[in-house]
Amino acid sequence: MRSSRRSFVFLSSCPDAWGGSEELWAGAALELHRSGHQVAVGRSSRMPRGKKHSRWIDLRRAGLTVEHYGSSWLSHTLPEIVLALFPSLLRPVWWIRNLLLALKLRRRSPNLVVICQGQAYDACFPFSLPEICRFAGIPYVLVCQKASELQWPSDGLRDLLRRCYQGAVGSFFVSNHNRRTVEQQLAMSIGRAEVVQNPFMVQVSGPLPWPDLGDGIYRLACVGRLWPLEKAQDVLLQVLCQQRWRDRPIMVSFFGDGPMAVGLKQMAEMLKLPNVQFPGFLEATEIWRTHHALVLPSRSEGLPLVQVEAMMCGRPVIVADAGGTSEIMRHGEHGFLADSATPSSLGNALEQAWERRHQWQSIGVAAAAHVRSIYSDDPCVAFSDKLLHMCDEDTRIGDRRQLHH
Repeated sequence: MRSSRRSFVFLSSCPDAWGGSEELWAGAALELHRSGHQVAVGRSSRMPRGKKHSRWIDLRRAGLTVEHYGSSWLSHTLPEIVLALFPSLLRPVWWIRNLLLALKLRRRSPNLVVICQGQAYDACFPFSLPEICRFAGIPYVLVCQKASELQWPSDGLRDLLRRCYQGAVGSFFVSNHNRRTVEQQLAMSIGRAEVVQNPFMVQVSGPLPWPDLGDGIYRLACVGRLWPLEKAQDVLLQVLCQQRWRDRPIMVSFFGDGPMAVGLKQMAEMLKLPNVQFPGFLEATEIWRTHHALVLPSRSEGLPLVQVEAMMCGRPVIVADAGGTSEIMRHGEHGFLADSATPSSLGNALEQAWERRHQWQSIGVAAAAHVRSIYSDDPCVAFSDKLLHMCDEDTRIGDRRQLHH
């Protein structure tokens, strides 16, 4: 039986105009709206260009209410000016700003606020969205798209971050690794925590046809933001610099863009790598029509959608053990797993893959079957159902509207 009409607010803390971490909450918000529930969406970033991004425009055109928390002069610009002139006013200015945003949120009186984070602690900066919900007396859940050993919270923030997770009526992570990492960093057990899946962007019913090998060249794709701090493309370039890889019939294409694109290209030029290219951005299905395997040397991940999509398309994956990469594949059966994002570890995994290159097609078929057996047909629908179930089973949430009236 469908739930009665509920009210939701989705708040994104993504610092960019849009990112891959936005797809899950946006899809769930649209699903709830189509099902007759009241849905508002917003962002805590002050970046004004976010309002003009095509995906935000699409959400508004679909009938969702779009609000931008933290982007106004009153909630962000004015407090910054005051703090620059009078640093001693930090605490009262922080309190007043949170109160203003809490009042803005309370006017909407949602049953549940869904706070969506790119990183595990984004929701607390530049101000604490969970604390604002607490000011307003509104239940909230946290969505964590990535947690990394490279980003430990400082001691001065630990109490705040612990309160944020303790106060949530639910916390959602995209991998078991992410949940364990946050629990260990905050030294606490997170109650009502679940692993959810992100939506994938490929619509294929089975493995794509195997790319032609007429020229004898094996083509690997490294797909992702050109951001070596996390994606570790520099490690892959170091491996490809070895003579054995220079001599082999292999081409590695770095698909994507990012703020360190020039640096990576210049590194490849300095190393004089003949088997590397940077084609830019291309849709996933187009990549896998011409490439034989994914190589992903990441230093940190949530659960990379590029891995899911490559497996869906029937391609073996060569990935570093970061985030949830190892949770959806078995070494030797669906691809090859490097212990870490180091040249020696990645080089060993690539060598094992190369030795079995004549089996790549059958490994890709196994990868496609495996990922379909563990992945939901529509993760956004599954997530929206979880949110509704959370409202229905918890009277503290479900009866809020009656208490307010």
